[in-house]
Amino acid sequence: MQTGTGEWIVFIGLERVGGIASYNITNPKSPEFIGYMPGRFFEGDAAAGTAGDLGPESIEFISASDSPTGRPLIVVANEVSGTTTAWEMNFTP
Repeated sequence: MQTGTGEWIVFIGLERVGGIASYNITNPKSPEFIGYMPGRFFEGDAAAGTAGDLGPESIEFISASDSPTGRPLIVVANEVSGTTTAWEMNFTP
């Protein structure tokens, strides 16, 4: 997605370990790691449903103008846990 300042941000679902990594790829020759949004609880038990989000499979961006919170969101469907997670972004595209 492109931010309001012209920067390009990519969100990558880490299917095995869980969570979403984000990078600024405005300069594709020098991507910058922004952060990691964990959704998995390693102390939990997947069989008992206490391990959180497992296996992010698809990511959908929702612009601030379409978001119910007024802030941009990414919504993640998690294949293994069968959960859906919405992450609110702290920047304005």
